[in-house]
Formats: sequence, C-alpha cells, structure tokens
Amino acid sequence: MRKHDFINILSERTGITIDEATSVNDIIEAHSLIGKNSKEAATFEIAEVLGVDYNRADEISNTSYSIIGEAMLNKIKHPFGSDED
Repeated sequence: MRKHDFINILSERTGITIDEATSVNDIIEAHSLIGKNSKEAATFEIAEVLGVDYNRADEISNTSYSIIGEAMLNKIKHPFGSDED
C-alpha cells in the first residue's frame, strides 16, 4: 500500500482531514508496530498532536493498525501485486 493510499483510507474511515491523517501516518511510522508500549506512545502522541481525547486517539490508532494489517494480509494473499480481495 502506498503512503497516500493509507492516508486517504485513514481519513475516510475516521473522518479526520488529510493533513491530520498525514500527521497520524508520521506518528505511526515513528513507532514500532509491535508492542503495547509503542501503541500507547503513538496513541498519546496522536491525542497531543490532533488535540483530541485519549479515547478518540485510540480509535484513530486502532483504525491505523487495522488498515496496516489489512494491507499486510492482502500482500500475503497476493504476493505478486494483485490488490483484489
């Protein structure tokens, strides 16, 4: 998945602006995908940068990780580039 695709999907699914989704992307990229502490650190940073409460930031964070997981699963299912299914 391309970065701009991720940002657009995140914006669509969460109702945040493209600029906010870009900020979230930068935060997610700066933190490890593995580990509860990394996810919590990313969530706190999202809350701070976007000026939202922790629950809203957690929702955005969970959506981000879900999109990434879907992209990874799609890559496993279609290793030679098909984006279908």
